[in-house]
Amino acid sequence: MKHVAFRVYGLPESQGSARAFVRGGRPVITSTNKNLGDWRRLVADASQKHADLLGGAVSLSLKFYLPKPKSTPKKVYWPAKRPDLDKLIRAVGDALTGIMWADDSQICVIFALKFYADGEHPPGVDIGIWGD
Repeated sequence: MKHVAFRVYGLPESQGSARAFVRGGRPVITSTNKNLGDWRRLVADASQKHADLLGGAVSLSLKFYLPKPKSTPKKVYWPAKRPDLDKLIRAVGDALTGIMWADDSQICVIFALKFYADGEHPPGVDIGIWGD
């Protein structure tokens, strides 16, 4: 079994909702999150040195680190607010499709957490991938 681990620095962005419309007779699908493309490129670029299309089942571990608003009390450790964890996961899964796996349907196990960033862990995501 192969294991890969790497870190992506930057503000994690969520997948957001998709909008579809027709332009010039062709369907166009866009995301409501204008920063999603930049985040996906950061994730894809960070994965390039580990790129190896896995053929079978894949397990994915994600630890997201989000900026802590100044108004948040010190006693609050978990970011129980937006962005939604499932949308953060989808953004990373889609960014790694075609680089680490052929299709994100290969992901059979996901372990994901979101934390507030601190001095030891700046905003970003720690990614671990296991597969055949």
